[in-house]
Amino acid sequence: MDEQDCLRFLTLDRFLYVLPESAAESASESGKTAPPREFPPAGKLPSPLDGYIRCQEIQDSQLVQIDCSGNPSQEVKPFQDLVTLQKTVLHYSETLDNPSQGNVESSWLVWGQLMVEEQSPLGLAKTICTQFNFKGTCPNWQVDLIAKGRLLGATLYELWCPPQGDGEEPGYHLLICLFDCHWQKGELQKRVGGLLKHCQFLFLYHHKVVWAFQNSRRLRESLQQPSRMVPQVTNQSLARLETSALNLTELQDHLRQSLTVLAVYGTQLNYLQEQRYTIEINLENYDKRVLKLAGLGAESGSKAPEEEVRGWQGQDGSLFLNNFSQFAREKYLRQIERDYSSLSPGLLLVENSIKAVESLNQIEQTRSDRRLNTTLTIASVGVATSAVVATVVVAEPPPNRDRLEFHVTTIIGSLLLGGLMSVLAWKLWFKKG
Repeated sequence: MDEQDCLRFLTLDRFLYVLPESAAESASESGKTAPPREFPPAGKLPSPLDGYIRCQEIQDSQLVQIDCSGNPSQEVKPFQDLVTLQKTVLHYSETLDNPSQGNVESSWLVWGQLMVEEQSPLGLAKTICTQFNFKGTCPNWQVDLIAKGRLLGATLYELWCPPQGDGEEPGYHLLICLFDCHWQKGELQKRVGGLLKHCQFLFLYHHKVVWAFQNSRRLRESLQQPSRMVPQVTNQSLARLETSALNLTELQDHLRQSLTVLAVYGTQLNYLQEQRYTIEINLENYDKRVLKLAGLGAESGSKAPEEEVRGWQGQDGSLFLNNFSQFAREKYLRQIERDYSSLSPGLLLVENSIKAVESLNQIEQTRSDRRLNTTLTIASVGVATSAVVATVVVAEPPPNRDRLEFHVTTIIGSLLLGGLMSVLAWKLWFKKG
């Protein structure tokens, strides 16, 4: 076995994150009951495998870490063993890989120690990539490499292929860590422990950012229909403002439809803004964690600590793992900001058209109430007149008259007089108006 094709302590870790449902997803599926989530049993992997499964809550998410280094009797392994290691890890994580389990994201970390100083970390890393297959996707070194640098006495390479479309085509996230050959086993374990501790947070923030952006794409698509209704709502409102003949029932129906559009549009737009805040918060946490990891590297020391820390930095002075956060700010945040800026004017248009229609509705309602009051007033004049006349006539009946004839004549006369007074009151009212 050629030691140029081998690594010492070759290990593969997979970090699986069960992320909380987004606000938009929760709102759209509020009536559904999520199936109980299944987790692989925690503990050591069965013999002869060397590794473990660890489950824990991390912030508002759940983490499952599966660590496997194969046969513990083999300290030196060819990197071709990664094919078997990946199959083993996938076997123990298949319960979470089930799509019915919901939103689960994962990152991979492969680490090992160089055998001799003459080994090329770059060449080994490129060869390691050829051993992986992520759901039918093989890493493309030229396209997927987003960062490389030095940390903790090791050379690191980060490869990332983001999900395509709305997430129908999953991507992958892989970190390769190759430690220098001179580290003793105890010191190496200490450095690996520190790396794993910080990576579990880095990977979590990474996936939260990507997941929030994917949510924003789905929200952007869901906003297409209500945004297309904005011109229709505003045009109908203008048409009703310009017409002289108004139907109060039609006006109220239009107002009800406009309020429905406003509620859907405003809610979805608010969810879109929430995704922006989610990305901003997690990018801040990501950058803070990178700084902590850099500080850990400086404290742990190496052959040349100052040189190593400088090697960790890019030409612009930023830590190389910040390449992801820079990308997310330039693409993800700007895209959401542009979407929000282009869609929010539609919300203002609907709000203004609703205010105009509400004012028109109030005017028409007031006018209708005024007509009803006028009618009641005029009718009251006639009824009052009839009642007074009938009372006076009944109170002073003429002598020698038939009582039945008298009452009939009195009722008819009072009704005619009341009607006449109502007509006179109507003419005087509208002449005055």
